[in-house]
Amino acid sequence: MSIRRQSGVGLIEVLVALVIASFALLGFAGLQMASLRYQKVAQFRSLASQYSADIADRVRANVAGAKNDQYKTADSYPANAAPDVTNCTSACTPAQIAGQDIYNWRVALGSAIAGGWGSIDGDVANGFTVTVYFKEPNKPKENNDPADPNCAQGTDKDVRCFKTVFMP
Repeated sequence: MSIRRQSGVGLIEVLVALVIASFALLGFAGLQMASLRYQKVAQFRSLASQYSADIADRVRANVAGAKNDQYKTADSYPANAAPDVTNCTSACTPAQIAGQDIYNWRVALGSAIAGGWGSIDGDVANGFTVTVYFKEPNKPKENNDPADPNCAQGTDKDVRCFKTVFMP
């Protein structure tokens, strides 16, 4: 009686290994996509933090304008920056400096972050609240997620808000 030994790998084992490997690769691809999405949101939050610190420094540099409530913004997202702001070249008033600061800050936000916009509220005695608005990438408006609780009522669901409080 001759005993035959199996040599090599059967075709079924190879196919099963390929199916398992393909599911693993699909899982890794999905993980990579989620990682990239969350990385972009983290980048936007980091930029929002930097621009919040930027306007806080601008307010601290113009305390006279802050004391006269020149840094409060009345318009809401997504209004456009005030087009009537004029550049003053010398002897600017605190109100002109504040207007130019807010205008420049909003222009910088709009160019740095998708849907970037900012608002300021508060006063010198109680502190200022800076809110930076930005659109979260790849988040559809029809999503069933609730709106960001940091945002004002009626803001789109794909908009995220980053709030900072500071004292001048």
